[in-house]
Amino acid sequence: MMNLGVWQLHRLNGKREFNALVTERSGRPLSELETIGIPAEPAAAEWLRVSVDGTYDLSRAVRVVNRSQDGTAGYNEVVPLRTDALGWVIVNRGFVPLSGADPTPPATGRTDVVGYLRLSQKRGTLGAVDSTDTANEDFQRFDIPLIARRLDGPVFPMWLQLLEESPSTNAPWPDPVPFPELDEGPHLSYAFQWFFFSAVAAVAWVVVVRRKWRAGAVSADPTPA
Repeated sequence: MMNLGVWQLHRLNGKREFNALVTERSGRPLSELETIGIPAEPAAAEWLRVSVDGTYDLSRAVRVVNRSQDGTAGYNEVVPLRTDALGWVIVNRGFVPLSGADPTPPATGRTDVVGYLRLSQKRGTLGAVDSTDTANEDFQRFDIPLIARRLDGPVFPMWLQLLEESPSTNAPWPDPVPFPELDEGPHLSYAFQWFFFSAVAAVAWVVVVRRKWRAGAVSADPTPA
């Protein structure tokens, strides 16, 4: 139980570091993606707010499935944006519920997109396996190299989490994915709980041992004749 309490404190520290990183990077001035270029270390560019212009290609749109938003099941609509200088940029236009709603296609022609840079995702040890068929349109995660198999030419190594696009469709779906909640979660209270349980167990152990010792001492006394 002590180890579980320490583990919760480690998780709290990790959450605080994540919050500080996201707050700092997302608060920087808006930059043009073409100016930033392809980052040597993508992890150092995640959560930067950038703008890029290009043309959406709906014929190559895909879905990242098994997503939820506000307690509703659905998927993320992902559309590649063809740019002049950076090739294809994968844009997550947002969440679409499974309740029969259809995403509104983006405006045709040149579109200005503003969003957060996000890292390509990899399958974990127990994660669902995506098809490598180039005709596949449903993916479990934002795996840029895998999605890029559907596209011709260079693909930017990170994807863009849409904030706004101009011209805007002003449609309800897709709904942009919300910014992550930058709270500390319940880790500190969980840590206190585990430490409290540990203290209770230690005190209970001492009480039980003392009672057993006293009972043993009494039974060892000689009985008067």
